[in-house]
Amino acid sequence: MSAFPALETLIDNFRSHRPFRAGSLIITLYGDAIATRGGTVWLGSLIKLLEPLGLNQRLVRTSVFRLSKENWLASEQVGRRSYYSLTGPGIRRFREAFKRVYAEHNPEWDGRWLM
Repeated sequence: MSAFPALETLIDNFRSHRPFRAGSLIITLYGDAIATRGGTVWLGSLIKLLEPLGLNQRLVRTSVFRLSKENWLASEQVGRRSYYSLTGPGIRRFREAFKRVYAEHNPEWDGRWLM
C-alpha cells in the first residue's frame, strides 16, 4: 500500500483509459509542469516519473530521442547525464496546442482541418 492512495487511484484511472502516445504525454508534462519550473530535467528523473504511468525506460528513451529529432526537445550533456528541455519551436508549438485544447470557447469552424 502506498503512502499516497489518492495518487494511486488517479494513476490507475489514467492507465485504464485508452492507450496514449508516450511522446504526447512527455510534451504535455514538459509544457504543463517542467517548463514552468526551470524547464530542464535529467532523463533518469523523467524515466522515474513516467514509470508509474506504465512507460518503461526503453519507451521513454525512444520517445525523447524522437522528440529531439522532431525539434521538440534539446539535450545538454553534463558529465554522463543527459538533460532535456523544450526548444524554442517546441515551446511555441506547445503554446498553440494548449490554446486549442484549453480554449474557453470553440470558434466557428472555417471548413478547414488542422492537424
